[in-house]
Amino acid sequence: MKVSDLLERYQWEKIPDSQGRFTLNQSKSLLSVEELIGSKDVEIKQHPSAHPQETIHIVELEDGGLISYQRQDATFIHTLNSENMFKRKQWELGIISFSPRQMPPEASDSL
Repeated sequence: MKVSDLLERYQWEKIPDSQGRFTLNQSKSLLSVEELIGSKDVEIKQHPSAHPQETIHIVELEDGGLISYQRQDATFIHTLNSENMFKRKQWELGIISFSPRQMPPEASDSL
């Protein structure tokens, strides 16, 4: 599955002042990650958030990824990210422990 597949399937809005990051319209906040992806062939990883009332769901796609924040009320904020922004955002969230900017090119290929 690719970022373009999800961009075509739903109405995404570009996140202001970002390159390659989109958020799903709030009217779709009740869609779970599983419903949004619509495929059992994709692995969904869960991580704790710095905000105790949230859980972070990560889905790696062929050319980027989905980062979804699940709130206590079971609603979601879904963000779709290009490959570079997906890695950068995971680093900012503390999910990966290295800055993608500091990685040699051959190391980023093995992620």
